[in-house]
Amino acid sequence: MHDDITDQTIKTDDNGKAQSGPDRAGRLRERIRLSQTIAAQRARIEATGGKPSEDEAARMVSEFHARGGQVTICPPPDDSVTEGEPGHGKRR
Repeated sequence: MHDDITDQTIKTDDNGKAQSGPDRAGRLRERIRLSQTIAAQRARIEATGGKPSEDEAARMVSEFHARGGQVTICPPPDDSVTEGEPGHGKRR
């Protein structure tokens, strides 16, 4: 899960110091609320029995296909990518 709170920039005053008070307290309350929500979701997931068995997984996949679901496969990476291109690493 992506934590949107960490993407927020810290607002500063004219002297370059981080703001405190209501803004900071509100962000902290939101972060606590989010962590409680995640903990509750995890507890619900664990209460359902965890990972499905092979038979359950096969049943779910067949139901998915019966409802018209389709599985798509991503195309293989472009073989022309070289080590010298920016943003691309060496192929393994």
